[in-house]
Amino acid sequence: MSQPSDPGLRELPTDNISIIERTCSVFSLLGSVLVIATFCASKAFHKPINRLVFYASFGNLMTNAATLMARTFIGDTTSAGCQFQAFLIQMFMPADTFWTLAMAVNVYLTFYFKFDAARLRRMEIPYILCCYGIPFIVALTFIFISTPEKGRMYGNATLWCWVAPKWDIFRIATFYGPVWIVILLTFFIYIRAGREIYKKHKQLRDFSTGHHDTEPFTQLDDLFNSVKTTEVLVTTEVIDKNAIAGTSGDGKEGGPKVPDAAYSVTISSNRRAAERESYGDTPPVPVQTNITIDTQTAPRGANPLRRKAAYEANNATWSYTKCSILFFTAMLVTWIPSSANRVYSVVHPGRASVPLEYMSAFVLPLQGFWNAVIYVVTSWQACHMLWEDMWSWRRNKDADLAGAGRSFQMMSSGRSSGKAYESESMTELAGGVHLEDRSPVEPTKAHER
Repeated sequence: MSQPSDPGLRELPTDNISIIERTCSVFSLLGSVLVIATFCASKAFHKPINRLVFYASFGNLMTNAATLMARTFIGDTTSAGCQFQAFLIQMFMPADTFWTLAMAVNVYLTFYFKFDAARLRRMEIPYILCCYGIPFIVALTFIFISTPEKGRMYGNATLWCWVAPKWDIFRIATFYGPVWIVILLTFFIYIRAGREIYKKHKQLRDFSTGHHDTEPFTQLDDLFNSVKTTEVLVTTEVIDKNAIAGTSGDGKEGGPKVPDAAYSVTISSNRRAAERESYGDTPPVPVQTNITIDTQTAPRGANPLRRKAAYEANNATWSYTKCSILFFTAMLVTWIPSSANRVYSVVHPGRASVPLEYMSAFVLPLQGFWNAVIYVVTSWQACHMLWEDMWSWRRNKDADLAGAGRSFQMMSSGRSSGKAYESESMTELAGGVHLEDRSPVEPTKAHER
């Protein structure tokens, strides 16, 4: 038996509300598909904050599946369609705020517990269980709750099927209440870290002008600051055949001179010789690399490599924090109007505020859209790389069809362009920075002679 609408809600322009819900749901749905598709297509997007957006996008898809139904099943609240729509909204709509809290927790763990990207990745399973598991239990339980006086818990909620007005207390206790607790916890985390974020960001500005030494985040000491300052000296020399044999032309002991140090490592490389011979090229001259490592303690701030590492660590953590704050802002935009609408319905039973109903119908389905916008903005360089790859793949495909015989494997681990897409370094927590791979016979040169 269908549940009647509240008397004060009968004059609402329900058709217009349904149009708004479905239009916003389409934009959000497309945004979620974009996030999932790009994340799966390229490792350039596999930064810790993007991984959380990726997981949240599945919840956004389910939310939009429900909001696309709009008021379709309002006329028969006991139908399977109405109950299913209410279940999806109860489970997945608040989950988006839980993922925003997970981002804030990552910021807190990075600042105060020295978590790097690898350790943050191990937190993803607990995040998934909490963000989706807890709402699932509540949403599933509500399906089976029904009393003779109030009827089924899921029923007509004006905008769509959800918790019926007679069960209004559960809207606050199991939906808006937890959402605002999560918002307050997230806000507290950012306030807690705000002082240190501001301090380090000011140091970044001072560093860029060259007036001060930038100290690394004390929370990142395990990555960029240890008890000893290690200096790496790399020299590259071309060796003649006699040097390879271990003697010089006059029969004396030969070979490159190794600098004095605590210890040193000699690496000889003749990689790609067989590969080049197969193409008829002249085999390359072997290259010998001496790596000298000095483990003596250096004065604080005296090592430019250490300063650069500190700068990159601070800049990466600041970038990650800015991304998280953007998601927090989007969460506020989503939940303030809808919460105000819910408070109005509690204070004025049986009455509805048309502006608040319109605003709720507009902001609630757009969760996936805002997430996608922030995801693209903060991963713009990765998007540019993906576009270049797709364009190159198209050009090479056309060339293959023309008989050129060339092939191109997009996004493979052995791509010839040499772009490294994924890093567990804190310097790539949120940015789209990519590193250029170097030739195996061209080691990184801290000092060349």
